[in-house]
Amino acid sequence: MNMKYVIVLVIAIAAIAEGAIYTVGDDMGWMVPPTPDYYASWVSKYYFVENDTLVFNFEEGQHDITVLTKEDFDSCNMTNPLFQTPEPGAVSVEASDTFYFTCSFGQHCAKGQKFAIYFAPAPLPPSPSPSASAAADQSLETRLFKFVTEKKGN
Repeated sequence: MNMKYVIVLVIAIAAIAEGAIYTVGDDMGWMVPPTPDYYASWVSKYYFVENDTLVFNFEEGQHDITVLTKEDFDSCNMTNPLFQTPEPGAVSVEASDTFYFTCSFGQHCAKGQKFAIYFAPAPLPPSPSPSASAAADQSLETRLFKFVTEKKGN
């Protein structure tokens, strides 16, 4: 096998293992969309796998990032979020499943600022998991999400 192909293959595998980075809504960012199906359409353009990162760009105080159960997502019920942060930033999803993202401000969810997204299993095995007792002590958000704020220094 030609060595340059081996190097390209290794680089491609490393990129897959680390996950891709997606800006939610592309250039529009995270806001009340122009049409209710905007974010569903955005999700349908990509193939997501665990360890991918979603970057939420919005003005702090105008929106938030909220993850709900399917039932709460369908009815825009914000009383029991699985994960929520008022700050823009990046969410790395570290599990294979369907997740339901929305904004809890006012009628933003009802106006279409929400999307369901399936993260497929990563093509490579993840690094070793913590011991069973340590894993049992972790909350849902620390097991499934890693949130990184993007606040700028003063």
